[in-house]
Amino acid sequence: MIREWLALLGLARRRFRSDADYRRFQAYQGSLVVDYLLAQGISLRRSRVLDLACGHGGYSEVLQQAGAQVIAFDLNPPKVLPPIFVIGDALCLPFASGSLPLVFCASLIEHVSDPVQLLVEIKRVLVPGGLAYLSFPPFYSPGGGHQFKPYHLLGERWALRLTRSKASSFATCYGDWGLYPMTVKRARQMIAKAGLRIRHESTRFLPLNVARIPILGEFLCWHIQFILSHEG
Repeated sequence: MIREWLALLGLARRRFRSDADYRRFQAYQGSLVVDYLLAQGISLRRSRVLDLACGHGGYSEVLQQAGAQVIAFDLNPPKVLPPIFVIGDALCLPFASGSLPLVFCASLIEHVSDPVQLLVEIKRVLVPGGLAYLSFPPFYSPGGGHQFKPYHLLGERWALRLTRSKASSFATCYGDWGLYPMTVKRARQMIAKAGLRIRHESTRFLPLNVARIPILGEFLCWHIQFILSHEG
């Protein structure tokens, strides 16, 4: 695990140099997530998978290599187009209800203005018994403030000022999408509200789920991941 973490940190430091570097960063994380899914008994071979907010396409690439038929989905097309790419809004998915067995949603929920609607849409497109992978960095964790870290812990006003951001708020910092304070506790509540069930929860790439530690878990968990199920 130490070797994997060193490789991940190296890729993380280089990820903003180019689109290709960010794609490699995504792909390496994706390979570790695929190992996690397989360990949970989730087979990707010959399965239709929606990569929701595919970004630069690194996750889509790895999911496809694992044998999945991947539908990459995002507001904007990546520089390297996956074999199947659909452009659109994650809060209003252009897919039939009950049409997908697996939805992959990494690092998106903290960027949408209506996270419950996102989860409702994920449930809608899943077949009964279908699964969703959901992950994000909790807002109060080391990386939860994204480009505003660690000043996000001082509040929006100071974070914007100290990072010399040109955005007027967290909600407008990316133009068409923003950054919203998503915590582990809030995510659990929203998952239940959307009618999905948590099948498994863990801290990404760590053997111990520090997110389960009351209060402190929100600060210690660098990235939470859930496997959700649509019970039908």
